[in-house]
Amino acid sequence: MKMLKFLLLPLLCFGLEFDEMMEDALMKSPQILAKYEKVLASRHSVDAEAVYKNPIITLGINDMPLNSNFFKRDIDSMQNQFIAISQEFETFGKLGLKESMLRVDTLILEYELEDLRVVLYKKIALLVEEIYAKKDILQIVEQKRENLEVLLNYYERSVSLSDSLKASVELSRKIFELEDESFKLKDELASLKHEFKYLSSQEFTNISRAKIDDDFRDDGLKNSPASKVLELRTKRFELQSKLEQREKYSNVTLSMSYNNRQNFDDYLSFSTSFALPIYGTEDAKVRVAKAGAAEALQIQSDFHKSRVSLFHKSQKRVEYLKKRLHSLEDLKQRYAELETYENSNISNAITLEKKVENQNLILELKVQKLRYELDIKKAELELYYITKESLS
Repeated sequence: MKMLKFLLLPLLCFGLEFDEMMEDALMKSPQILAKYEKVLASRHSVDAEAVYKNPIITLGINDMPLNSNFFKRDIDSMQNQFIAISQEFETFGKLGLKESMLRVDTLILEYELEDLRVVLYKKIALLVEEIYAKKDILQIVEQKRENLEVLLNYYERSVSLSDSLKASVELSRKIFELEDESFKLKDELASLKHEFKYLSSQEFTNISRAKIDDDFRDDGLKNSPASKVLELRTKRFELQSKLEQREKYSNVTLSMSYNNRQNFDDYLSFSTSFALPIYGTEDAKVRVAKAGAAEALQIQSDFHKSRVSLFHKSQKRVEYLKKRLHSLEDLKQRYAELETYENSNISNAITLEKKVENQNLILELKVQKLRYELDIKKAELELYYITKESLS
């Protein structure tokens, strides 16, 4: 048992690596598993559907007299029994276009699957950041409350009843507000951990944060899975338009039959058939397909513009927050220096009040720092999502 605890100690101390946890979450996600099944089904459909229709076998009998000779098959040469086979052939490359459309459908599903994977990665990575940030903020809030309780105890023991009563009431109010804030943070933490469990199919433990590159480039926007999906949908409409255009030209059905006759020679017969496109329904379908292609192209263009705008907005926000974070560090250092100075120059009673005030101010700056860092991570994860081509 001691040996087992010794072996598990590194895991308890360092926790689970984010990528290991993420790999397990991707394998268990119901949405991803369902989409993967669709991808497999679509791949099989290419082989199953991009083929000619099944041939048709026909069995028949000709010239059966409606009299007493109904069952006689040797009265004249027109009487026969036959077996025929017919096959419809796609013309003008329509079968190839249908196969291309099926392959595009499969690619769309594959990119949708990859988009789901990247979205899940972003959501879980952000949840981990939020959980750790909320935990740190909760500790700081608890520390602020403890500082105020120390000061409250001092005033309650004060000899000046009127002064201590007023200060005690004000301190009790602040402590009450911090208790509410603490309760709210605990509730938010519980909700975040519940969402983490729902998305990752595992309990939140001491998991490391996600490590992502911060070198984001806007030329990667068009390679993201979501962008590829829209690009392929436009491509599919274009293929659909070409197919409808070629549907104007009818498919050809070839038939061959073997005819058997009693007391007469057997013979073969051949025929061909095709539809006459005289009602113009094909032209209407072509117009609908072209309109769909134009609309899909516009959606793709609008999507790319919105992604470019989001990219630059997120990038500027990261730059701004990093500058604010640097300024905040300077401000926190000044408060620390001020606290040291005041502790050495003020009388005992005022020193305690000032010390608590300065400590809580520094703690508040730490909270602000955590919020800035969380906002930076949110913006970076958004940049990661819109520029990431694949998790693999």
